[in-house]
Amino acid sequence: MRCRKNAGSGRPHKPASAAIRYHDVTMTDWIFQGNGKLYDLDAAIARSRLQSWRTPRYRDRTAAGDRVWLQVVGRDEPGIYYVGAITAPTHEDPDWHVGDSPYARWRTGVRFAYRIDPPLLRVELLATAGLASFRPFRGFQGSNVPLPADVVLALWELAAPRLEALGPAPAR
Repeated sequence: MRCRKNAGSGRPHKPASAAIRYHDVTMTDWIFQGNGKLYDLDAAIARSRLQSWRTPRYRDRTAAGDRVWLQVVGRDEPGIYYVGAITAPTHEDPDWHVGDSPYARWRTGVRFAYRIDPPLLRVELLATAGLASFRPFRGFQGSNVPLPADVVLALWELAAPRLEALGPAPAR
């Protein structure tokens, strides 16, 4: 998966830890995982910055304002490509029915704000001190996982100079 250049100069502030307090609110950083072979993530995010993500795990721990790092998995250049934030608490999908996949029952809204260009590819993540031992960068079963503070700091060190603000999605 190759990311296209996007003109934008906005840069977020660097966090102090994975659980950061902003105006008396605690924030957690998460990896949300997506499969580029099953879903064209670049095209979906280009159409709409707001996406609904399956989140069967940790649904009681996610909160509006939590940061999301989108990790693309698979054989073709796996790595972290986007950064966004959770827009609302995880909720039960109103279109879910008994008999559907239990993994599709819970959804979390995410608004993607930045593209990481070039992306933080798995080979770079696994070669970086402070990140190499974090098991989820090798791939994991599931759709989301919280990040420890030391991993968040190391990710920001790598990602900050590569962040490109996405801006608004094009009008339809």
